[in-house]
Amino acid sequence: SGHGGGSGCPSVWTQIASDLRLDFAGCNDLARSAIRFAFHDAAGYSVKNPTYAPASGGADGSLLLNDEEISRPANNPLKQNYRDKYLLAKYNQYKSNGISAADLVQFAGSVGTRSCRGGPIVRTVVGRNDSTTAAPDGLLPNAFGPGSDADTLLALWADKGISARELAALMGAHSTSRSFSEEANGIPAGGPQDSTPGVWDVTYYRQAQERRNPPGVYRFNSDVNLANASATGPSFTQFGRNQGLWANEFSAAMAKLSVAGIPASTVAGFVDCT
Repeated sequence: SGHGGGSGCPSVWTQIASDLRLDFAGCNDLARSAIRFAFHDAAGYSVKNPTYAPASGGADGSLLLNDEEISRPANNPLKQNYRDKYLLAKYNQYKSNGISAADLVQFAGSVGTRSCRGGPIVRTVVGRNDSTTAAPDGLLPNAFGPGSDADTLLALWADKGISARELAALMGAHSTSRSFSEEANGIPAGGPQDSTPGVWDVTYYRQAQERRNPPGVYRFNSDVNLANASATGPSFTQFGRNQGLWANEFSAAMAKLSVAGIPASTVAGFVDCT
C-alpha cells in the first residue's frame, strides 16, 4: 500500500507514503509499531460499546489524539517509541492538508506491512473522521494470563465483527513482531514471536504449533492457545503451509479491521489510496 496512486486519492498521501517508506525501511521497529498501532486503534471497537460517531471506539484516531488511551498498559510501549517519538509529529506536519489522524494511523499500518519483506498489499482507504474520546478500556486482547485463552479471544474478536478464520489470519502479523511490554511474562525487551522477525512469512504459524518454544523465540500464550484451539488451529496449519493463502486472507481481514466501527454507508464513500 501507499503510493497514493488511486484516482481521486488526495496527492498529499503520495508525499506521506514516500516519508513513511523511507522511515520504515527494512521492517524496522517504527514499521512494527505502525502495524501494531493500526490494530490497537481499530480494536477499540466492540458491538457492546455505546454507539457514537464516528466509529464507536474503532478506527477513529483516538489512540493518536487521546492521552489517556495511549497511556494504558497495553499501549504504553507504543506511546514512547512511536506515537510521541514519531507519529504525532508526522500528523502535525500534514494535518493542515486536511488529513485525519484516523486515516494516517491505518495508512501507516499498511506501509509498515509493505516495508517487511513479503508483506502484502492491504486495501487502504481514506475519509475517516476523528474522535478525541478514548475508546472504552479492556477491549484489547491479553497475550498472557486471564483472557489469553482461546474462548475469551474468539469472543472478544467476534464482538469486533472478526470471525475465527479472520482472527487466525490477523494473528500472522506476529510474524514480524518484537515484544516490548511482556518482561513480566519472561520476554526480554525486543524478543521476537518467530525466528524471522524481519520477514513477513508463515514461520510464525508453524512455530506457534510446536510443542515447545523454539530457541530465541518468545511466543505469546494467546498465540499458542489459538494455534491449538479447534476453532483456529486448522487455519494455523493451513496458513503455515501456504504463504499466498495467508497473504490474501490477512489483507482482506486487515482491510475490514481498518474501518472497524464505521457504518458501512460511510465506508462506501471512502477513497482508495492503496
